[in-house]
Amino acid sequence: MRQIGIKNLKTGMQLGRPIYDHSYRKLLAEGTRLDPLSIQRIREMGFYYVYILEGGTEKIQVEDLIGIEARKVAAQVLNEIALFDSSTVKYHRKKRGATEPGMDAQTKQLITHAVELMVNDVTRVRKPVYFPGVHLADNQLINHSTNVAILSLLIGLGFTLSRADMVLLAKSALYHDLGKLRLDPELASIHPLDRNEEQRELYLMHPQMGAILLERDPSTNIHITMSVLQHHERQDGTGFPAGMKGSNEPPKANRESKGTIHRFAEIIAVANYFDNLVSGKVERELFTPVDAVQEIVKQTPNWFNEHVTQMALSVINVFPEGTNVEIRESSLHYKYVGFRGVVSETNEEDLNRPKITLLYDQFHEKLEHPIELDFKEDFRLKMDFLYDL
Repeated sequence: MRQIGIKNLKTGMQLGRPIYDHSYRKLLAEGTRLDPLSIQRIREMGFYYVYILEGGTEKIQVEDLIGIEARKVAAQVLNEIALFDSSTVKYHRKKRGATEPGMDAQTKQLITHAVELMVNDVTRVRKPVYFPGVHLADNQLINHSTNVAILSLLIGLGFTLSRADMVLLAKSALYHDLGKLRLDPELASIHPLDRNEEQRELYLMHPQMGAILLERDPSTNIHITMSVLQHHERQDGTGFPAGMKGSNEPPKANRESKGTIHRFAEIIAVANYFDNLVSGKVERELFTPVDAVQEIVKQTPNWFNEHVTQMALSVINVFPEGTNVEIRESSLHYKYVGFRGVVSETNEEDLNRPKITLLYDQFHEKLEHPIELDFKEDFRLKMDFLYDL
């Protein structure tokens, strides 16, 4: 299978991965043969790309870091919390009528279940690498919060955080944008570059709003509240809401964080920024994973903890299986410069030198037979990430 931009979907193509709604009910199954109606539906849902089954890519598999059950339960948690009355800007339950942000015993149990599933899945994966996969399109907050939690856990795993810390980190990441639920829904739908000054000021309040909602429940761990409050702070003190500075030290358990940004918030800050970049929440155009990583490096160490950034670079796979690439430079396979193909297998020793199945020549003409090349030893390999071939 491989990625394909939705603008290039055609009748008769087959989906390589299923598509779900915001509750993880399967809308279109793997193997679905696309027709005009299903293509229109995919486009209306807001996807930028999907995966299709295509000749020459049959053996390429795209594996999820966490199981669909973990994502489903996480989505259920966030859906429960997200129910609120926009006229009074107060949370409510359809059945129970509570005004708290879903922190009753039932929801706490559900949260614990979701986090345990996520931590278990992340710590057991064969290849602990992250890529922004296609899962949901009609509820960006749920998709974003889950993605940030997964990437945060992988970064935390790299720092050998204890299981207790991993659980707290996962909860903090899932809750990091909780305060946005108290914003006017129309404000949340406005691109950051289109907000006026008043709207921008309201947006900047979402960390405090999230922390206030968490503090209403006295059983909430202080580390979670602090992480939610500080996930937009910057190492140089230019962040918000308090302009705190960071220590640029590794986020280890014994690190003294008093007066500086909480170590979990430093991890979430990088994961949050990466997902915002690749989902078009910073600029109007999507950043490719490659460009997003480069932007994070550019903002380090002024914005981001340099140790967290380095760990993120080791776990973010900017060229995962199924992604389209063009060979720009090569020492071992120089005659294939300009050819286009699909990443068929990740090289765990160096994520930037994978196996590639070439499908098109340098003139972008379809090859009669696919060519699979292993670039593991090609230290001069340079590739361009493509959303489509």
